[in-house]
Amino acid sequence: MSASFPVDERGTRSAAPVGALRRFAQKREPERVPVAVEHCELCSEAIPTEHRHLLDLSSQALVCACQACLFLFHEEGAGGRKYRLVPRRYVALPDFQMTDQQWDELMIPVNMAFIFRSSESKRIMAFYPSPAGATESLLDLDGWEMLLNNNPILQELEADVEALLINRVQNAREHYIVPIDACYQLVGLIRVSWKGLSGGTEAREAIAAFFETIRTKSQLMGGERYA
Repeated sequence: MSASFPVDERGTRSAAPVGALRRFAQKREPERVPVAVEHCELCSEAIPTEHRHLLDLSSQALVCACQACLFLFHEEGAGGRKYRLVPRRYVALPDFQMTDQQWDELMIPVNMAFIFRSSESKRIMAFYPSPAGATESLLDLDGWEMLLNNNPILQELEADVEALLINRVQNAREHYIVPIDACYQLVGLIRVSWKGLSGGTEAREAIAAFFETIRTKSQLMGGERYA
């Protein structure tokens, strides 16, 4: 909206009143956007944005939890068959033994995947991130057994809550042990950033930033579970 200036007897516009100029010159305070507060899904306590999760074993859903509730599930088996605490272990596997042929035999249609052992299904499960979410792939069990034989560290994967994360995007050959919530974070990034058939620049940048974070965490945590 333009300012209205007074007109004198000769029909000419006079200078704007000082008060009007002052109003335009004053900086408007930015509108305060309410900050969304996250809550523990067990007791409703407010929790910070960066928080830990439990895994609901029956639904495979992640549950946000406060420190007090996490403590209840700290000991192995404390959650019974309902919840399991998601650890914070990140391990880079630079010497991981896997040929291109072995990858092809796993029958995973994209160049990223995460593989974990499901205690509910009593089998190895493989998923890959897609614009539609986490999509299950039919894992060739013979291929998985060969990976286990060549990489004994995979025997240490904690059922349900740790996964082997594989990145082969743009000729990468990266393998990590990560918490399962990191895998679903990657799925979420792809869902919200993917454009068109190829994903677009935003998706590529999001994926690159995600794996850079995984590399950093792997270096800092040095393979400890940090349960």
